[in-house]
Amino acid sequence: MLFGAEVSLDDHGLIVAGAGGITGVDIDLHDVGELTPVIASVAALADSPSYLRGIAHLRGHETDRLAGLATELDALGGGVEETADGLVITPRPLRAGTFHTYDDHRMAHAAAVLGLRVEGLRLDDVAATTKTHPDFAGAWQAMLS
Repeated sequence: MLFGAEVSLDDHGLIVAGAGGITGVDIDLHDVGELTPVIASVAALADSPSYLRGIAHLRGHETDRLAGLATELDALGGGVEETADGLVITPRPLRAGTFHTYDDHRMAHAAAVLGLRVEGLRLDDVAATTKTHPDFAGAWQAMLS
């Protein structure tokens, strides 16, 4: 159980069920580093600190994703510390603001997740998502409708 949710996969797809709260995690993301921005966003909404490890290599992607996540989450009121190989995220109440993508599709995905819980959050460049999902904005809007 991660983040306080039960996850299972069956013939109908992926099923995620939670009890209403998000608990922090201590996780090595080396093999799934591409998930780090979204996981960091969920961690910023948790009720306890999270330790994301094994992801130093994310400093060399479209942008330095660790520095970008720390900068953007801190700008919204979060508490993020960069470590040699990851992030320590101490949740704090987040406020509205502009989340910068650094022209990085994964950073835009992180902002989209935060926008589900942070009223007034703005994304500076949703077009960054076209790298992996040309109609991300339309699909996201359809999901929320």
